[in-house]
Order: sequence, then C-alpha cells, then structure tokens
Amino acid sequence: MAKISLVQNIKQSQKMTLTPQLLKAIKLLELNNIDLDNYLQQEILDNPLLEKEADDQSLKDNINDNDKNLSSQDKSESSFSHNTDSEGSPSFDTANLYESSSTSIDNIIEETIESKNSLYQIITDQINISFQNKIDRLIALSILEFIEPNGYLKVSTKELSIDLNIDLLRIEKILKVLKSFEPLGIFSNDLEEFLTLQLKSQDLLDNNLKLLLKNLPILANENIFSISKKLKIDKEKLKDSLDMLKRCSAAPIDTDGDLISNINSPDIIVEKDKNEWIVSLNEETLPKVIVLTGYWEELSRKKLSKEDKKYLSANFLAGKGLVKALEQRASTILKVAKEIIKKQEKFLDQGVMGLRPLKLKDIAEELDIHESTVSRITNSKTIYTPRGTYDLKFFFSKSLSTLSNDDGLSSKVVKEKIIQLINNEEKVLSDNKLSKLLKEEGINVARRTVTKYREEMTLPPSHQRKRLKQLAV
Repeated sequence: MAKISLVQNIKQSQKMTLTPQLLKAIKLLELNNIDLDNYLQQEILDNPLLEKEADDQSLKDNINDNDKNLSSQDKSESSFSHNTDSEGSPSFDTANLYESSSTSIDNIIEETIESKNSLYQIITDQINISFQNKIDRLIALSILEFIEPNGYLKVSTKELSIDLNIDLLRIEKILKVLKSFEPLGIFSNDLEEFLTLQLKSQDLLDNNLKLLLKNLPILANENIFSISKKLKIDKEKLKDSLDMLKRCSAAPIDTDGDLISNINSPDIIVEKDKNEWIVSLNEETLPKVIVLTGYWEELSRKKLSKEDKKYLSANFLAGKGLVKALEQRASTILKVAKEIIKKQEKFLDQGVMGLRPLKLKDIAEELDIHESTVSRITNSKTIYTPRGTYDLKFFFSKSLSTLSNDDGLSSKVVKEKIIQLINNEEKVLSDNKLSKLLKEEGINVARRTVTKYREEMTLPPSHQRKRLKQLAV
C-alpha cells in the first residue's frame, strides 16, 4: 500500500510574466489617437505629476515655473476647476466625457482638409449656432462622431445614451434638432426616414407612397404586378409612385463627394514629396504628456510623511514610464505604417487594382516583431492617403491564384473587378457567369467565392438585379 506524505522540495523553472509596464504598453498600442487622448485625460486626473503637453515650448516652461510655486493643495484645486463645467459642477466622469469629446472635435476641425467649407464644417457650424447650452452643444458634437460616411446615423438613441452616459430624453431632444439640419435628411436612421423627409419637403407624400415606404424590401424582390396585387395599389398609380421614389436620393450625402472620412481624423498621414512617399504620424491629433519634474523636485525638498513620499515617488516613476511607453508606441506605429506603404506603394499610384496580397505575418517577419503587435496596431488605426482615408487593416488581404502573377492577386482586387463587371453588365450576370468571366482574365475564382464576395459587398443577386432593371424601365 502506497504511503501518502507531504514532501517539501525546490524546483527551478523559467516562465514569462507580463509586468504592469508591459501591459500598459500593449494597451496603448491598441488605441487610436482619439481613444488615447481620452485615456491620457484619465491618467492626468489620477497622477498629479502629469500634464498634457502644450503646443508651444514657452507655454510649457511657464507651466513648469507655475508648478514650482503651487502647493499640493493648490494643484488639486486647479485640476478640479479645469474639469468643471462653467454651468455647474458635474462629476469627474461626466466632465471628462464632455472635455474629451470637445478636444477630439477641435482636433478634427483643425485637421487639413480639401475645402475650408467642407460639409463637416457646415454641420459643425450649425451645431454651434443651434445649441446655446454648452453641454447640449458638446453632446451634439459627440453624436456627430457616430455618423456614417453617407450621412445616416445607424446608432439608436438608447445606444447613444449608454455610450455618452446621457439621459435618453436629452439625447432624443438634441437629435430632433440635428435632424432639421442641412443637407436634408442628415442624421436619418434609415432609407425609409430619409425618403419620407424628401417627399414631405416637396409636398408629394401621399397614402400610396406611405404604403410603399413601409414595404421597401419587397420593391427589390417583387415585380410591379405582384407589388400592385400585394399592396392593393392600381398599377398605373404604382408606376407614378415608383417614378417619384426613383427621383429621390438614396443617402443624405454623396459618398463620392466631400465629407465624412474627415470626421474620424486619421492617425497616420501619407503624402508624396517629389517621387517619394512620406509616412508620418498625425501630430494634430497625437496627444502627448509631460512629467512635471520641477513640481516633483519642489515637493521632494519639503517635509512630507512617509506615505506622501511613497505616493509621489510612485506617481513620478509611473509618469516616466508612461512617457516612455508613448514614445515606443509612436515609433512602433510609424515603423509598421512605413512597411505597409512600402509593400502597397502600387495602390497609391493605381488605386485598388494596385493592391497586392499581404498578411500580418509578412510585416511582422520583415520588422522582426510579433504578429500580435501588428494586429493590435492595424485593428484600430486609420491612415490618410491621396486616395482617401482607410483603416490600416484595409491593406491586408489573402492571395488568390492567377495565371499571370506568381504572387497571386489580392482579394480586394477581385472584389473591384466583380463590381466593375456588375456595373457594366447589359444582360444580368449570374455568379457562375461572373466566375467564368474572371477565369477568362486569368483569375481562378470559384462561383461560391464570387457569391461570398458579392454578399460581403452587399450587392444584390442576379434575380434581384434583374427585377430592379425591370422596375427602372
């Protein structure tokens, strides 16, 4: 019978642990500039030895000089007044929300855009004029950040209330004002609401049109005879109503024109200097912090309790670590962005058709960093190029085999070719026919792959496109 006993022994082993500093560095990598600004605002509130870096060097010197003359009590009061609204004394969390939103909006307005009178600026001006209450104005500017490139607001009022930590009734009241702005239909929730507004503005909305607007999905799936029968509308009157709908715009904003890629300001900028592409971080929205060394030195010379000294020392080291982590973050993001642009330079010259297949692993191996690091950077960052603003992950796609290219072809190029074939089709092309046409161009794509890509791009199937063509006649 085996004996059970407790035996004490020593075992040596190696394992990797994530230090708090490393965990913080990883977290910073995941944030874009606007999220980073919000994160740093909270760090500044928690750490009395941190301050947001001013744009002007002399201003920074003045801040440090003033810090030397402040007592710790004065510093605390100064921090509190900085985060308190002039109209009241909201909690730290609420004030921080409004202040962060305002900061990001200010950065966006200052961002370089093609036209000073951009549509985004026009909407912002309407907000500033329409909302006299400062808090309401900041809430409206925050809601503007949720808008889609085509002008729709897909987020519900309940979601906005939760995200912004604002009372639902106040959100609804502000949104009602926003929906009255120009261009007509801006902030509409869906196509039905936008079409209703257009028809109302022209005094064309009758009972037949109201019925059609309530049943928009069947317009794409049924022919005119079945629509007439299902909705009990005379066929001739139905044709007239459909003609009115055809004359309406599909979205409040033409996505080919100016706007709203400017709302989410890019983290990285690519510009051409002579024959060379220059990649840089967007300094306009890149927040920075400084450690108030002068303030720390002044306090360290005073007689403080052991606990106070320990508290200040911990904050000083934490501040130094944060500054170092921010520098490392900026360096890593820039390094990854440069490598991506180096590999996708043809895109900048030729557009989507110039994209080449690219994996996260390719960048990681080239820069000798972990694949997860590349993933964290590309999942949340945007990059401005002369061809538009894109998520960094846009430049990654899997390879599809071709007869003429040993490296294969990017899946995004294949999607672009599918769009071109559908847009130029005289006779409606089935997915099988699209697959055959692509194979004739040397692109080996199965029918099910064509179907998958078409659905990802929300393009209707051949039978729906055929009905839409019939309705357009």
